[in-house]
Amino acid sequence: MNKLHTCVDLLNHIESSESNSKALNYRDSEGWHAISSQSMLDSVKHLSLGLHQLGLQKGDRVGILAHSSPNWTIADLAILAAGGVTVTIFANISDENFVYQVIETKLRIIFFDDAETWKACLLNQGLFDIAIDMHNYSSNYGSGNSPQHEKIITLANLIEQGKALEVKRPGLYNQIKATIKPEDLAVIIYTSGSTGVPKGVEVTQSSLSAVLHFDKFDLNSKKDSYLCVLPLAHVFGHCTNMWALAWGISIYYTNDYKNLGAICREIQPTTMVVVPRLMEKVYNRMVENVHSASFIKRMIGHWAFAMAKKEKGSFFKSLFKGVADKLVYSKLRDALGGKLHTVICGGAALNPHLHNFFENIGVPIYEGWGLTEACPLCINLPKKNKIGTVGPPILEHKIMISPEGEVLVKGPLIMRGYYCKPDITAKTLDQEGWMHTGDRGTIDSDNYLTLKGRMKELYKTSTGEYVAPVPIEQALTRNPLIDMAMVVAEGRKFTSCLIFPNFDAIARLKGQKRLQNMRDEEFLNSSAMEKEMQKFMLHINQHLNRAEQIHAYRFIMDPLSIEGGELTPSMKIRREIVAEKYSDVINAIYPQEET
Repeated sequence: MNKLHTCVDLLNHIESSESNSKALNYRDSEGWHAISSQSMLDSVKHLSLGLHQLGLQKGDRVGILAHSSPNWTIADLAILAAGGVTVTIFANISDENFVYQVIETKLRIIFFDDAETWKACLLNQGLFDIAIDMHNYSSNYGSGNSPQHEKIITLANLIEQGKALEVKRPGLYNQIKATIKPEDLAVIIYTSGSTGVPKGVEVTQSSLSAVLHFDKFDLNSKKDSYLCVLPLAHVFGHCTNMWALAWGISIYYTNDYKNLGAICREIQPTTMVVVPRLMEKVYNRMVENVHSASFIKRMIGHWAFAMAKKEKGSFFKSLFKGVADKLVYSKLRDALGGKLHTVICGGAALNPHLHNFFENIGVPIYEGWGLTEACPLCINLPKKNKIGTVGPPILEHKIMISPEGEVLVKGPLIMRGYYCKPDITAKTLDQEGWMHTGDRGTIDSDNYLTLKGRMKELYKTSTGEYVAPVPIEQALTRNPLIDMAMVVAEGRKFTSCLIFPNFDAIARLKGQKRLQNMRDEEFLNSSAMEKEMQKFMLHINQHLNRAEQIHAYRFIMDPLSIEGGELTPSMKIRREIVAEKYSDVINAIYPQEET
């Protein structure tokens, strides 16, 4: 691949490469549909001209408030090719954050794709001039009717305007593209930080293009396919989408996370990029299927799972792995389509036990690391995948550990700065070009990075002892009945936790025990479940230091959600918000401290 410096270089590269008849793929009620690379390029060109016709000037910000789809990708490329700046907005964003981002970036044009995203636009219609309805290949509005409003123009209509402009001015598209430079601002992606006001991260054309040259996974455009499950508004989803485009791999878009296994069986992808939460859900579903199997299958499943969880090899393991593979592991792989050979995981810490399990059943996971401010920075490699680390730095990046233990990075993917926030930028990017990540870590002799949590994500109890919450929470969520957990310890005499149940698993367990009519809360607080939880907590505490051991827990019956503001878009807990929301529950755990 020739050196690519801008989105124009990417588009030219795609055009000069062998055509892909299934470049972009989407699913509707009738099944999967494909858009060829040539059709995509034509749509990008004409939509870009249509945006120019609307008065888009170089540097103007354009928002995309939509779910991942081929049209999202086409809109993104068209904005960039027209000299605009894409502002990625999560489809499930809170109204408060939506208004903040629209006002700060001075959006005049915004794309939307369904009734919910249009509702957000309609409530704040005074903040922008034009809304582009981009969902033109299937109904996404319940009644089947697209919304009507004086500010709305459909994607199809705008593309037609672009075609008409091309006839009138055939050289205009190339003239516009020629103005785009590597140093130009390309994308603004807002941080999904667990606290504070969101910050718009500025990504230049050169930074956006740098990741496209990463070639360590030896992907084949004729054989490989990429299942896009992360939102394209997320930095990880956005950069890997561009990466797959550059390497000519067919991309399949889905927003149906609950039916991920069924979708994998349909399209048999070879490559996925995920956050740990998705793999945790896949694993929990596998465990539940084993528990609900017939007696003989259940016993075989338990034996095979126990062997897959073993981190170290043994004679017994090597002797019987072939049997376990034939009876169990091959079926688990088939449940994910049977062809997965590359699962890249990032966005949060991956539980090493979970990582070992998937590695042992033949689903390789390559854990990586990046930030909204620079993504990706490190990744494990096929020839040297070190579980527990996030791999070595890629693409000429440099990493070092400060005297305080903070990971510092420098390289081509580092952001230009925070949009309209020079003071915060100066605190993050020092005068020598090092970005202060806020992550704690260590580097081994192979230059592989191991993360130890956030600099601020280390609790200090009232007795002066330190507690790292993430490893404890990872251990807790290995229980299929626990969807998420949040450790409480800061300023407290002992460690406790809030537990958010997996209600699907609870429903199945109640069915097995013929207790379907019992309320979930009553079931979880029953004496039988209390004994099971005590046993589980005892097992967890055996592997923790004294200050880390969990002395109390409380079930929270309201699930955490992105929409509710308790989770970031990468499904990390916003700790301060959750702690404030359930402060009464937490304070009741420590009654002596409240008197």
